[in-house]
Amino acid sequence: MDELISSFFEQCAQGQVCVGELFYNLHFTINHYLDDTVPVIKVKNKEQFYNYIKEFISLFNLTSDEDILKKLVYLFSNLSFSDFSDVELYIKRNIDFVKNRLLKNKNIPFLDEEITITTCEYYQESPYCFISCITNGHDKYELPIISYGISDGICYIFAVQDKNLDKNSSYGKKIKRLLYKINSGVYEAESLEYKAYKENKSSYYSENISDVSPSAVLSLSIFLKQLFDEGITKVKVVPFLPIRYNAKKKAYQLKIDYLIKKENLNLVAQNELKQQYADEHLRIQNNLTQKFLRNFFRINYHFPNVSIWAYPFDYDEYLYINLGEFVKSDDVLNTMVLGVEKKLK
Repeated sequence: MDELISSFFEQCAQGQVCVGELFYNLHFTINHYLDDTVPVIKVKNKEQFYNYIKEFISLFNLTSDEDILKKLVYLFSNLSFSDFSDVELYIKRNIDFVKNRLLKNKNIPFLDEEITITTCEYYQESPYCFISCITNGHDKYELPIISYGISDGICYIFAVQDKNLDKNSSYGKKIKRLLYKINSGVYEAESLEYKAYKENKSSYYSENISDVSPSAVLSLSIFLKQLFDEGITKVKVVPFLPIRYNAKKKAYQLKIDYLIKKENLNLVAQNELKQQYADEHLRIQNNLTQKFLRNFFRINYHFPNVSIWAYPFDYDEYLYINLGEFVKSDDVLNTMVLGVEKKLK
């Protein structure tokens, strides 16, 4: 096992990990600086470091070197900035993530429908994902999934992703119309700067809580309510994973190299193409990050006791949230999450 782990890190230092016929663009070094573009992971105690890795691997029923390498790729793709300086703590936290499934499968009332809640194995950004689905017993409308992990009484949220492909059925259209009601009154609470942008009076796109998916807001609200009911009141939102970002950057670079060779581009055209892809990569990542965080700002609008007390890079890279009691009001989302005595029409 030690030799396999060491081989994995040797490949990471070269920038690419081979697993069978697949290649993964992981690029970092262990206690060794190459240049400013390659992250350095600080290992304080190599023996403890390897033991944590082996403990993590032992949580899964893996029988082949390829499966172990895939799990290592997953583990080391998801480091955040602060994890580079305390990687032992990071792995220990991921061990906790696997052990702390916590949330139970259940059905909860939802107006004249029902929401089914399921916790499933995921293993992308996190070992588990929260899946919620609106159903009438026959038809269903899947809400965005939430990838999360729980360690030391803190829930880490990595992504809110819409996997629903059936939005144009009659039931899907009915639920979309219902979810649109969540937006009631939100635009009126926006800043003058954002209203000017929406009314085409300004090109400045300011921070806002309108430009989010109602289905994501509902899914996230239900998830946070379930956390609170289980006694979890501290949340850290992980807005950016640098190794994943660099892997996508490497994929762009490979595409650029291919186009340069195919089109036989001169130096000026090469530089223009590189800048075009660099700008596009940064734009996409910025949009993804901002939209992800905007979900939580929107939740705070509907549920003030879901309080944000630190923004990314105020303290470190996380968005910090404290969960308080979910108090019923006349707000439409609040009504959907906490239940009503009468149905919404």
